[in-house]
Amino acid sequence: MKFRTQKITALMASAIVGVSTLGSVSVMAAESTEAMADQAGMVVDRDAIAADGDAIPSDFIQGTFKPSETTVQAQDSYEYPFIGLNMKLPEELLKQIKAQTIAMITNEIWNDNADAIKYAYISWSEMTEEQKEAEVDKMGTAYDDWYNSLAKIGAIGIYDEDSEKELDKITGCTEHKEIGSSSDGKYKYYLSTNKDADKSLKKEVEEIDVTLTEMTPFQHHFAFDQPQETSNEGDSTTVGKFKTKGVDGKDYTEKVFSDYDLTLVNVFTTWCSPCVNEIPELEKLYEEMKEKGVGVVGVVLDTVGDDAKQNEDTVKKAGVLKEKTKASYPFLVPDSTMMNGRLNGVSAFPETFFVDKEGNINLMIGKESFDDEKLVDNFNALLKVISKARPAAVKGTYIKNLVISTTMGPGVKVTVEK
Repeated sequence: MKFRTQKITALMASAIVGVSTLGSVSVMAAESTEAMADQAGMVVDRDAIAADGDAIPSDFIQGTFKPSETTVQAQDSYEYPFIGLNMKLPEELLKQIKAQTIAMITNEIWNDNADAIKYAYISWSEMTEEQKEAEVDKMGTAYDDWYNSLAKIGAIGIYDEDSEKELDKITGCTEHKEIGSSSDGKYKYYLSTNKDADKSLKKEVEEIDVTLTEMTPFQHHFAFDQPQETSNEGDSTTVGKFKTKGVDGKDYTEKVFSDYDLTLVNVFTTWCSPCVNEIPELEKLYEEMKEKGVGVVGVVLDTVGDDAKQNEDTVKKAGVLKEKTKASYPFLVPDSTMMNGRLNGVSAFPETFFVDKEGNINLMIGKESFDDEKLVDNFNALLKVISKARPAAVKGTYIKNLVISTTMGPGVKVTVEK
């Protein structure tokens, strides 16, 4: 995963587009704001993007962790509705997962538009005592090196047509058996095994009880998540209604945005170097702009684990980070309802967007130094991305309201031809 720090002060002089749609528009945080713009064909002023600077020396962004502690835990059964897959593992396989002699790991890759998976699979690999106790760097390719060093036993997954051609490379296995297909015919399921794996372990994987189900429409950009029930389901044009805690222990709701005409929302993690580096800059921005009606809110995404439970250690770490960087704006711990709005699909950090008093998302298409041609090109590119994201089930008018303005200027309503 690539990370970039952004010069946030440049964003405040940008042109803003507010969009209301019928249905959901998934605005993915590609690999960065710059990367998303590149994919959409948008013009990016490279001077407005700071290069990765020297990291703040702290254990928030440097140091190590144990990959073995991030593997899937043993349980009676597994249900993955977004990929239409349920599993029940043999007792011996579960026993070895509990003993951490076998690592169970999930992997997934999305298409370029981030609106569908290319493939997603669960793998089982032998794990030595040395690999179990190994600690790797939080940044860089150390985790990938650790994963690739594991002796693969087998995998069960779902693959699109292109991915089917590279099953050996994707899974690290040599033998593949088709076990079904999705109802729409876009994907096939495979049981993969490694011919060089221990025969008894290979048999355990082959005896996994697999049930294929109808795929549940995605709510998040994580194939192995569980569906969330919410009144804001699928609406990525708002942050949704939420009630959560800050790392300071205070209660926060969507009303946190009502104090300002515009709020910059910065989504980050404690282990992301550029995220940490830009906090002092965000604080400076907040102090300069809060009297002018512009606020800042941080959302610390890694304070909640894959199991949707709050990670108290990370909450404490985020609290220390807030104190060290002297950030006076709130750092929020996302709850399940927050994840159903604009936070859906955020998988690259830092991610920054603007929210108005009502919680509507505002998207940037340029900055003060851009000429008319650049702004028009960016507007058209953004409109194309939004239109392309129209759900098939939506009939009639899709874009209900669209307004363009400078950051602190009046809004001008734009009529979009059908």
